[in-house]
Amino acid sequence: MRIGVTALAAVVLLVAGCGGGGNSAPPSQTQKVAEGAHDISNVKIEGDASAPANKIAMQAIADLEQYWAEQFPKLYDKEFEQISGGYYAVTADSPAPPCTTSPEEVAGNAFYCSTEDVVAWDAQQLLPELQDKFGPFTIAVVMAHEWGHAVQTRSNFTGRTVTQELQADCFAGAWSRHAQEDKVFEVNAADLDSALAGVLDLRDTPGTSKIDPNAHGSGFDRVSAFQDGYDNGLDRCKDYRDDEPMVLALPFNDEEDASRGGDSPYDSIVNGVPYDIEDYFTQLYPEIANGQQWRPLAGIEPFDPANPPMCGDQSAEGYALFYCVPEDYVGWDNVDAMPEVYRQGGDYAVVTLLATQWGLAALTRLGDESDEKTSTLRGDCLAGGYTASVILYNRPETSTYRISPGDLDEGIKALLVFRGDGDVERQGAGWARVEAFRKGVIDGAESCLTYQA
Repeated sequence: MRIGVTALAAVVLLVAGCGGGGNSAPPSQTQKVAEGAHDISNVKIEGDASAPANKIAMQAIADLEQYWAEQFPKLYDKEFEQISGGYYAVTADSPAPPCTTSPEEVAGNAFYCSTEDVVAWDAQQLLPELQDKFGPFTIAVVMAHEWGHAVQTRSNFTGRTVTQELQADCFAGAWSRHAQEDKVFEVNAADLDSALAGVLDLRDTPGTSKIDPNAHGSGFDRVSAFQDGYDNGLDRCKDYRDDEPMVLALPFNDEEDASRGGDSPYDSIVNGVPYDIEDYFTQLYPEIANGQQWRPLAGIEPFDPANPPMCGDQSAEGYALFYCVPEDYVGWDNVDAMPEVYRQGGDYAVVTLLATQWGLAALTRLGDESDEKTSTLRGDCLAGGYTASVILYNRPETSTYRISPGDLDEGIKALLVFRGDGDVERQGAGWARVEAFRKGVIDGAESCLTYQA
């Protein structure tokens, strides 16, 4: 399946976003701990130190001990006290670790317990499953998150539970950049995408309030915090406070919305949302184009891949989603690819991918001459701008669309996971596309026009 931006001729261009894929980012099969990065012989755990997932955890622990010994004094002007209560790799046959009464309490979880100053994790199910689904670096990210909580205890950080969780995600992002750049782990763009998908998978149940004492943040919030730390470093994470950064915890619109889990039927999405996106650009375009009016697309073309449409003198065979410049229409595979995106990603995964194509149409009309990766990111950013409009419900006279809990997470998942062969080389990694989408959601459409990765 071809998905991407492909120049067919000077005046014939198929511009595509993302389309069908799997339900998780594929873990890199070559990623491994950098040999000799740290001696793990001094890392002692309660549990099977020979288990592959535990070895990765121990490599991360060895580096985290050194990292925070170096960085904590710079942040907080005092020495870092190493974790003293121990590290527990728990299975069903393990003794109950500190802070618990049974190993069953650790199942499916990893945690830092401040009263006993310990880190414990489910070594039987959670870590191996994360490794299989998202790659080994995700285990290191989980360890880094728990270290973030140890840092909070030592710095006397206070805030809502969700604020503490997001700051720990931010710390994990800052450490991850160090781990990549200093080659503690061999991490490429695909590995970062996989780790980000792992963070997304650990989100709260959609609809969880930000003041819930058990709230950890939506996938959008957690991914945003992780990328914030990766991009801006520990000083930015230190400044986290309640509602800074903003937590986008969204309620269900009504009981019917909740009963559907926030998802509308596929047919209602593909038959209705394109017209709402048109309405958005009708109102936005004069603001970003010096008063010029938006000209509706010449067509919207859902198609059967057995009978693909033409774009200029070229067939769209093999494309899942595209904007055809010469004939000014958006087309998508309405039989296989997009229904699969809906099945695996949810309704807003489909909405987001469609919105990216209108973003590319707007850029084309504005005369954007940026390279393929940059124009893709700007289109993703404009899809985020459209999403912000739906969140704010700022077109009440012309639009009835409202966003549901989990929709932002579905939008991120669409850009992160549903990729075609060669998309990373042509369009950039999912990590960058997610960052661009977030930019549009937080800062609005005008910020997209000059966006650079």
